[in-house]
Amino acid sequence: MQVMEAELEKLNRQPEDFRQEIEGLIEDNQLDLATKRVMDFAEYFAVYKERKYEAINFQRCYCELRENKRKSSHSEDTIRKDFSDLTLSILEFVDLIVEEYRKNHSSRTTFVGIEEHKNKPYSKSNPKDNTINFGKKLPERENTENKIPKTGLEQIKELWQKQKQSNIKKSNVNIVANVRNITKKYSGRLTDFQLSVSKLELKFGEITSLVGENGNGKTTLLRIIAGELQQTSGIVEYPALTESKENSRYKIKQQIAYIPQELPQWTGLLVDNLHFAAAIHGIRGKENKGEVDFIIWRLGLDKYKNATWNEVSGGFKMRFSLAKALVHNPRLLILDEPLANLDVNTQLLFLQDLRDLANSLAHPKTILLSSQHLYEVENITDNIIFVKEGSVIYNGKLEDFGKEIEENAFELSCNLSKNELMDLLEKISYTQIEMVGHNQYIIKTSRNIGSNDLIKLFINHNIILKYFRDISKSTRRLFRTDK
Repeated sequence: MQVMEAELEKLNRQPEDFRQEIEGLIEDNQLDLATKRVMDFAEYFAVYKERKYEAINFQRCYCELRENKRKSSHSEDTIRKDFSDLTLSILEFVDLIVEEYRKNHSSRTTFVGIEEHKNKPYSKSNPKDNTINFGKKLPERENTENKIPKTGLEQIKELWQKQKQSNIKKSNVNIVANVRNITKKYSGRLTDFQLSVSKLELKFGEITSLVGENGNGKTTLLRIIAGELQQTSGIVEYPALTESKENSRYKIKQQIAYIPQELPQWTGLLVDNLHFAAAIHGIRGKENKGEVDFIIWRLGLDKYKNATWNEVSGGFKMRFSLAKALVHNPRLLILDEPLANLDVNTQLLFLQDLRDLANSLAHPKTILLSSQHLYEVENITDNIIFVKEGSVIYNGKLEDFGKEIEENAFELSCNLSKNELMDLLEKISYTQIEMVGHNQYIIKTSRNIGSNDLIKLFINHNIILKYFRDISKSTRRLFRTDK
């Protein structure tokens, strides 16, 4: 069913859309991101699997050119020409994928001769050599009603009809994990804590972020859903991971990847661990090498693949752990505080990678993560869950949070005391000022006061704002503050 969902999405988002995205990245001089999106593009739309592995070469070439530029080992003219050649090769490769995809997805014709072309390498020097000789046409498969071959969309609709007749309810097809009325109790000499979650659904293609203060049960919930911890009561089901009653608990866990905050140390070279992780999930031989190479380059880890665990930073430990989790293509990815050891730039890249993984047309992921980096995860998440003292305060779409608010809220920092700030804000309809740190405040106003009104007030009085953010529709409002 996951494949059918992806196929339906492909019909809505054609390869030309990705070609335009890649061209835009090149025009914006974001070549690093462009080469990574080419890898995604090949994974989604390439007719021949070898194309996916060939796409690695563009990221490899980009890294080499960037290193040459850094070392000034080549003249500026040579480097400029090399980058120009790379962009041209990328565009030729993308055009080739589009051409192959269109020919293969022709609605009325099925071709033979594909196997003889499958292992034919991509020719950078002569793109014409990449043209496929599809050979003769196979006899058209007839539709019993109108004698016209079925289109891709018709075939998918037929699969959906068969699915409706199966034992799996259509409404549950896209639900990866379904949590109902779970509790987890801890009793001890110093604490008596209980986590309670009445309902939670995790779906393909969505990112769900778990936020809240420390010690409120976030990690406990992650571990329960990952199958690492048994709940005290309640039910956790995996509809999309249990397509038949024969699926055991072991087979379910094989489709779940859990990355804890405290990463377990690996021994040996990092790349060898990735090969081993792929092998134990049944990926062997040439495919093992191809999949490991692909994930290494896609996550920008080639420079450190022959390092040991103690030779890389905490940030790269997390990225290698992500690579290890992804190499066997799990359906559910669970991460506990993945941004904790990443710098600001790496955080943004990491989150963009998660968004791309969730959006994948070939293998859409369900992603559940916890984080204290609230604003960063809100930029890429679909759903938000706020946990406080073991209870869920909010559980729903991020875009729906704050729709019913009766007042706006702004977080800012300036060189004013609270009393000075109160005097300034008398000119507008503020309702509350909360001091959350040294010269840091949360200001609540009526709904008719917006960001521009507040900023203009500071500008008119020549007061410098060190920091300003509209948090009216952010779960930041739910965190405890000093009043």
